Amino acid sequence: MNVSVEIVTEEAQVGLMCVCGNCHPTATVYRDDPHYKRHDRRLANGPCCCGRFFAIGDTVEVAQKRADELAARLGKRLAPNGYTFETQQIVLPWGDEIIAIVADLC
Repeated sequence: MNVSVEIVTEEAQVGLMCVCGNCHPTATVYRDDPHYKRHDRRLANGPCCCGRFFAIGDTVEVAQKRADELAARLGKRLAPNGYTFETQQIVLPWGDEIIAIVADLC
């Protein structure tokens, strides 16, 4: 599953086509608010109905922390065997790079 940029204004919406085929999870990146100080941090998470998800951040550490938090919340009921994580770099239309951590079911 690959995350890609879909919409660009002062923000970019990134999303992926989940392998379950039922959902199109998305997350929002703000050009002038990379740490989500003015926006809700949940917008940095793209959960799917099947339990797979991705989380974004301006560093690997931030993205992984968000992914770990979402895995703890979703995993109890949607991923009893846990998750495998894949790290991806995404170049935003305005030139910055972010990190996406994609979580797949074990």
